[in-house]
Amino acid sequence: MTVGSMDGHMGMSDHYIFAPDGSIKDLKAVSVPFTADLKSCPICRAPFRDTNRYGRIVRRGLLDESTKKFITWSNSQFYPLTERMHTEEQVLRELDNETNGPSQRSIATMATASVDSIHLENSRAQQITTILGLGPQVKKRYKGIILLRKDISSFLHRVSETEQPFGRIYEMVTDLRRRHSLTCTMEYPSNVLQVRNRLLVTVLAVRCDFAILSDFLAFKRTMAARGELQQRGDWATADLHIDLSANRKECEDMVAEAVTRAQPMHQVEGHLYFARFAALERSNKAAEGDQLRTEAQEHLEQARLVCEKHPGQTAGMAQEITDVETMLREGVFYTEVTNEEKRQIYAAMAREFVTTGHWYRCANGHPFTIGECGGAMQVSSCPVCGVAIGGSNHETVEGVTAAHDFDEQFGRMRL
Repeated sequence: MTVGSMDGHMGMSDHYIFAPDGSIKDLKAVSVPFTADLKSCPICRAPFRDTNRYGRIVRRGLLDESTKKFITWSNSQFYPLTERMHTEEQVLRELDNETNGPSQRSIATMATASVDSIHLENSRAQQITTILGLGPQVKKRYKGIILLRKDISSFLHRVSETEQPFGRIYEMVTDLRRRHSLTCTMEYPSNVLQVRNRLLVTVLAVRCDFAILSDFLAFKRTMAARGELQQRGDWATADLHIDLSANRKECEDMVAEAVTRAQPMHQVEGHLYFARFAALERSNKAAEGDQLRTEAQEHLEQARLVCEKHPGQTAGMAQEITDVETMLREGVFYTEVTNEEKRQIYAAMAREFVTTGHWYRCANGHPFTIGECGGAMQVSSCPVCGVAIGGSNHETVEGVTAAHDFDEQFGRMRL
């Protein structure tokens, strides 16, 4: 085995420009994600991980392998969180649907915090902190969903771009260049960073806080209406000051990023939660009610247009739009955030990347797999952005790229 034959085996000509004497002259091009194969020696099958000549190709392959492992792990971890969220929402509804409701004594013990006014404003985290500060019985009511909220927050950090393999490498190189006073620039690897799960978990975090806020407002109104808490300082009868403008701004930012990332489902989610937060705020702000309702209706109309344009990626969300319209019209504090089609999509995501087959990326860079033999036999749509994926007779449609040799790599992973 000569150097030339080994270079051919490793595909060096795809990555480097060679001089006439066979020495490496320059890089041919910037490496493309999911194109470097982790090959071994054709004679002894030993890996080339310690061979400097092939270091760039090997490191690219290792990063690709780590990214694929990250995608698989994050999809498998997200679905259990969505199911827990569904369960916690059911728990809150069951508390309100008790036949006799809480006893007079239990209601009285909940009013342990002496407050004249409650301010639900600034960030979502500050709003939840305010609610939990009203007494131990309020904390008890939301104990389960607060534990879930912490897990969602932790998972959101773990799927952020800076925690991904390419993100970590970028931060390490940036820090190294800064410490050595190097001024050359390095492009941020946005084309290989996985934003889908970070957006999904962000929506789940917003959903969690919306459930707490809406339940608290309804619960407070119910307790005050019973007339059983009339002492000065009881939080159930305290003046309520609510400003969810930060929540709505976050939803607008979510919509803007979803448009940039070609993620129609998250675009609709942003519009829906803007309208939901506007409905909650509107029910406690008579003076600004009409303006909030108008803004919410505009967002719902935008959501409807996205659903009409991308029906496959927004399955079942048209009904959510109708439910939020009811919330706006009737002043309902809480509408159940249920979408069976979406739950099925989340469940499929958890299984999507652990099947046999081959990995591919759509024209917009979203990863997917083709099962069975791994060859494309039918044309479908990307579940994220809607562009054509798949193909026929084992030929993929234009724009789809394959992630080579992942079957062997995936077999060595421990998830």
